[in-house]
Amino acid sequence: MKGKSDIRYQKAEGIILFLLSAVCFLTCPLWAYVPGKFYYEGKTKERVIALTFDDGPGRTTPAILDLLKRHHIHATFFMEGSQIEGYAAIARQVVAEGHEVGNHTYIHFDYHNVKNAAPARLVHESEQTEAALQRAAGIQTTIVRMPYGYFNHTWLLPTLKAHGYALVHWSFGTDWILSKSADQMAKEYIAHARPGAVFLFHDEGRHREKTLEALTTVINTLEQQGYRFIPAREMFKE
Repeated sequence: MKGKSDIRYQKAEGIILFLLSAVCFLTCPLWAYVPGKFYYEGKTKERVIALTFDDGPGRTTPAILDLLKRHHIHATFFMEGSQIEGYAAIARQVVAEGHEVGNHTYIHFDYHNVKNAAPARLVHESEQTEAALQRAAGIQTTIVRMPYGYFNHTWLLPTLKAHGYALVHWSFGTDWILSKSADQMAKEYIAHARPGAVFLFHDEGRHREKTLEALTTVINTLEQQGYRFIPAREMFKE
């Protein structure tokens, strides 16, 4: 039979645990996205820009990770399932270094092509990518970026909502236009810098040495102007 001192101790312990939980709830940042919501630009006056990368992981990803590490930057990487399977170790490195990961479908199918662009295909591709992420890095994501920036008001957002995903777009990106020089790319990104901007770069594909060069210039220049680079989860925390 428990004595009065034991009962008082248990009550005090319960109160302490409750208070600790409350403090954590009130002070810890919440990174949750709202399923089915469309995010593309942050609502802030602070000089922060969300840095995002598509189409990887790939051959240029490690060099980009090194650059980000030197500047103490965390970013968001939207990965293709087929790329994860080919570069599993790099996918793990992205996660291990604290970056956010999003789903960029499995094979980068162009959903602007009406033929075969259906909810069932997107769900299947997303599940394939999630399975690849689980195998490579043991994680699951709750955000999607559509290939080629595809969007519609009929089935896309309802489908993503039904499967627990938010849609994260971007406010500016130009590094996929390979006719541009790295210097031209950098100047355009810098010209479009503003609080709450979401920059899109690519860490896989042809001539990503241009991306790396432009990204280096963009980071160096905008940091000197007082900007800070963050992952999408920090820009859009609810």
